[in-house]
Amino acid sequence: MPTKKVDFAMVLQKCESVVKDLGLVINYTQNFDPFFKGDLDGKTIIIGSNLSAEEKVFNLLHLAGHSIQWNISELLRTLGSELYRNPDDELLKKLQTYEWQANCYALSILHKAGIRNLDKWLSRKYIIDMLYLTHFYKTGEKLKAITQAAKAYPFNRELESKEIPAFTPTAGPRTRNGIVIAF
Repeated sequence: MPTKKVDFAMVLQKCESVVKDLGLVINYTQNFDPFFKGDLDGKTIIIGSNLSAEEKVFNLLHLAGHSIQWNISELLRTLGSELYRNPDDELLKKLQTYEWQANCYALSILHKAGIRNLDKWLSRKYIIDMLYLTHFYKTGEKLKAITQAAKAYPFNRELESKEIPAFTPTAGPRTRNGIVIAF
């Protein structure tokens, strides 16, 4: 039986509304390195305008999740503001947990937008992103492939909807152009 085609443009509009209701600002731009998809500063989410609607949805949800983290914890803001090269296993686990938590908030945003049929899609996107990031963290290589190096480091693959705490969006300095690496 064929899968029903998802109208990601409609999903994007609904998710944008929820994200804006959180007090976050969304900007689309063409000013990114080809390997980057988005960035954030805690108040503003910047997404590559050349992405497909599906990629815009994932990056909006993911960066909104990180924006929530940055506004509820200075420790998480600091953790997410660095680009790590070859972290030890303890730091890698913290980074993987940080990514997992952002995607759990992303799932909550999706549900607040009334979208309940894309949980598996979001989980799949998160797992691919985490495998890519794990490889990048450990090797510094930007590869569009799932590698044995990435698979060698397990991480939590089950997303759960996390209650979004109240927060006031606060912009901090953007530490690099393009925090979200393209896979």
